[in-house]
Amino acid sequence: MKMKCDFNGKDAIFQKLYVYLGGCKNGFKEGCKPLIGLDGCHLKGVYVGQLLTAIGIDANNETWVIAYAVVGMETMDSWTWFLELLAADVGIVN
Repeated sequence: MKMKCDFNGKDAIFQKLYVYLGGCKNGFKEGCKPLIGLDGCHLKGVYVGQLLTAIGIDANNETWVIAYAVVGMETMDSWTWFLELLAADVGIVN
């Protein structure tokens, strides 16, 4: 898990959160098809922002969560940040 916050002196202001679990990594590498689906959706309510997700498809054609991130806005920078972390964690070299 990685989180980025800005500090304005005494308070921390949330910027980004990335979550990638070891069990999800092992399950994806061992039992999922070599295809990653990406999607983003709006978060509404008290905590607004964007939820970015990466999923795989297992042998039973069911979805497998690989990683997710919460960012302030869906921008090229936020997707690049998410995909660079995902590629490093999954071990994508191509």
